[in-house]
Amino acid sequence: AHEIKNPLTPMRLTVQSFERRFDPEDPKIKEKLKEYSQTLIQQIDVMSSIASAFSDFAKMPTQKREEINVVSVVKLALDIFAEDYILYSFSEDKLIGNLDKTQLIRIVTNLVTNAIQAVEGTKDPKIIVEVLSENDIIKIAVIDNGKGIDDAVKHLIFEPKFTTKSSGMGLGLPMIKKIIEAYSGSISFVSNKNEGTIFTVTLPKN
Repeated sequence: AHEIKNPLTPMRLTVQSFERRFDPEDPKIKEKLKEYSQTLIQQIDVMSSIASAFSDFAKMPTQKREEINVVSVVKLALDIFAEDYILYSFSEDKLIGNLDKTQLIRIVTNLVTNAIQAVEGTKDPKIIVEVLSENDIIKIAVIDNGKGIDDAVKHLIFEPKFTTKSSGMGLGLPMIKKIIEAYSGSISFVSNKNEGTIFTVTLPKN
């Protein structure tokens, strides 16, 4: 349920935002409509891949590999979020990886949704998404200044049956960990109570 709900709220916000801003006289309306459609289609694809994995937790969606620009795909994933405190930083305009576009969007959407939950109630919330290259590795970091994760439960964060509403961590973490590891990548985090959390994903370029 959590995995399915993740894309639903931003999809709803996207539709509401478009409805408010729709102006048939706008000379750029076709361009905006195309961008709006692409945003929704990407999230529908994410939900479709999640549904296909539900029959068996261990059975992940079929892994596809294609050359994608990770910088632009992460931007596409972030476009669905309306929060103005989400910042995007990247070391170069083009970082090519041999990955599944839908699964990468799913990873980013999940981590950012969890970060949004973690900063609820924070005075000046901030989430930074960073993409950078280190030799043959692409690194994606999601940094928040939220409530952090209790030391007592840190070792349980990637457990499939573990849920902690209080720390803002979602049930999707075990599943995206499986996706990342299927690409010989890794996911880790550092967190300090009431200071924030950094999730770091590393993925090989090939």
